[in-house]
Amino acid sequence: MDSLIEVARGPLFRIAITVCVLGLGYRIITLSGQIAAAWHRAGDRQLPLSDITAATVGWILPRRLLHKRPLYSSASFLFHISIVVVPMFLAGHVASIVGGLPGWWPILPEAVADGLTAISLVAVFALIIGRLGSASSRALSRTSDVLILGLLFGLLLFGWWAANPASSPFAARTMLLLHILLADLVLVLAPVTKIAHCVLYPLTRLVFQLGWHFPAETGRHVAQALSKEGEPV
Repeated sequence: MDSLIEVARGPLFRIAITVCVLGLGYRIITLSGQIAAAWHRAGDRQLPLSDITAATVGWILPRRLLHKRPLYSSASFLFHISIVVVPMFLAGHVASIVGGLPGWWPILPEAVADGLTAISLVAVFALIIGRLGSASSRALSRTSDVLILGLLFGLLLFGWWAANPASSPFAARTMLLLHILLADLVLVLAPVTKIAHCVLYPLTRLVFQLGWHFPAETGRHVAQALSKEGEPV
């Protein structure tokens, strides 16, 4: 078991983190190129940067959605906070990549890490129920979206059992191995699933704004392509 754990958090982890970083880097570069091309083609290049920034912050801190769907939005917000903070600052995680981190890197107290993990477990379970239980959410969700949430739930649960063996139905080392393997899988999947929005999200509002800044004469060209010249819109 120990040899499998060493492989999972050694070479497999290094491969997974490399795929994750290169994949997300490629997506950022590609998206940046698309943004630059869209801006170059735009007829109106005056972008409301302050409005874009405000909209981005507004979606990161979803005050509007907290009023419309308070339980689902609260679960989503808490889940995103916890799923980012715990992997970056939990002592066991930091130890895995300590060579790449500065000596002053903060470490979460164990009680805080356990609390955030418990919040994440409840939150991701609520998100799964919210997606499956709401007709509007089901209509917007793909099977892969629910599977990713299930994968993250398993990752958190196995991590909880590994850190709290008294509550685990199986051996703590088995839970640790499963936790690490799922973490490696999540890293590999991050660039090609909705997990990537954790990195790409700040750019989405800019893309949305650029989508409305069409090049000059676009409307006329579309009308010509559809043979609708002269007809009212």
